[in-house]
Amino acid sequence: MRKIVSVGLIFVMTLAAASSTLLAQSGGTMTGVARGNHMQPVGRVNVQVRNVNTGALVGTTVTTEAGTFAFPGLPAGNYIAEVVDAAGKVLGVGAPVSVPAGGTATTSVIALAFGPTTAASIGSGFSFLGMGPVTSMTILGAAAAASVTAVVATRPDASPSR
Repeated sequence: MRKIVSVGLIFVMTLAAASSTLLAQSGGTMTGVARGNHMQPVGRVNVQVRNVNTGALVGTTVTTEAGTFAFPGLPAGNYIAEVVDAAGKVLGVGAPVSVPAGGTATTSVIALAFGPTTAASIGSGFSFLGMGPVTSMTILGAAAAASVTAVVATRPDASPSR
């Protein structure tokens, strides 16, 4: 009787280990929508996905007419989607998402360079590390907010009575 229980237990444990290995090997999917100036979907634009932890470019695709995109078969991890122009210049960045093994994560990329433009807005502004003016301002604003938070969080009690 013990032999049968032992063999059964070994079989169940082997099956559990094999299924977890297969699940870890199966890729996840990142889906999303590229949006323009007025949050309208933008079709036929280039989208690339980048691993947040390594910075490596994992894949590229072109959105459908409805602005949707998908990156199937991604290893489990944290990713960010970017809308880029034909030269590879980043025009918009989505929020980082965590793609689980065998699961799906959804994001939305806002590319303010798409939509109605004026003559004054073409070629104007500055570029930080090759990014567009809107993305540059977003990154600089986030960096400024983080530094203010760090100063406030590390400051000792400012009460003059103590």
